[in-house]
Amino acid sequence: MSDQPYKFRKSVERLIANFRGIPENYPGEAPKTERPMADVLERVLKKYKIGQDSLEDRIVKNWAQIVGAANARNCAPNRIEKERTLIIAVSNPVIRQELEFNKRLILQNLHKVEGAKKIRNIFFKSG
Repeated sequence: MSDQPYKFRKSVERLIANFRGIPENYPGEAPKTERPMADVLERVLKKYKIGQDSLEDRIVKNWAQIVGAANARNCAPNRIEKERTLIIAVSNPVIRQELEFNKRLILQNLHKVEGAKKIRNIFFKSG
């Protein structure tokens, strides 16, 4: 008899692993390595930006500086669409028209907020 263990086909090895309740080893799969939990947690927090202010939060915090204190009472940021357009809800048509006239200035003020340079357009909606 040979000193080497018998080599089964991959399909048979998977069947045996499944029967024994141990993880199956798939071809091309990287070997599992243990990592410290602190490193894994740090990667997850960074990847999903947990604990960091989102762009929407920063816009809301600086809203009075972006549109002006008088206009800030009559409008509010609603959402960001496709990461390029800021939708602003406006309380009445007069304020909407005033904001349309100052759209360029609002965009300039908006670009001063960290991460807001990718916003290229503003859309005003009643509501």
